[in-house]
Amino acid sequence: MKMRFLVAMSMAAFGWVAQAHAHGDVGSNQGQCLMKLGPDTMTFTGYQPLKSREQFCDDIPDAGPTIITLDAQQDELRDMNLEMRVVRDVGQKDPNENVEANTEYYSAPKKYRTGTLTFDHNFPVQGKFIGVVTAKSDDGAKEYRAVFPFAVGLTETKNITIAVFFGLLGLVGFGLWYKNHFIDKKKHLVLDESVSE
Repeated sequence: MKMRFLVAMSMAAFGWVAQAHAHGDVGSNQGQCLMKLGPDTMTFTGYQPLKSREQFCDDIPDAGPTIITLDAQQDELRDMNLEMRVVRDVGQKDPNENVEANTEYYSAPKKYRTGTLTFDHNFPVQGKFIGVVTAKSDDGAKEYRAVFPFAVGLTETKNITIAVFFGLLGLVGFGLWYKNHFIDKKKHLVLDESVSE
């Protein structure tokens, strides 16, 4: 029974962490950060050259100058007009809600024949944002859209929350193990002694 409880808690924890790391249409596959754009994909890489040489593909480690590069994996996207927008996440249900007032960065639709779209932006403050990449064919017959929420400068808080959660889960597991191996056995010994008398 206690083992089932621990397994259930572990599964809930993994589900919680997976949810905490969910980033809409952006995910990781074999060390690459991929963004799903309709049936196609783009790789997604970010840098903060003044802070570190490390790449990131989900949350941005800190406020400040940031370079984000999107690279189309299929030729179809190279023939489409690509538009990039970053909006502040103010709790809106749809990123298009009050889009002009909430826009942090905007790159107008344009063809990128090399398949690489790079943009620089200086994020002035920490916070939550939503990236939206739209691909449209010239005739308007095809339109793909990728939406991915991300945070700027909040990764440390998220990591602390996850560490505290797993620390508490470990304490609960240790408490159950200790109770099972020491306290419950002591009770059984006392009961066995009283029965034998």
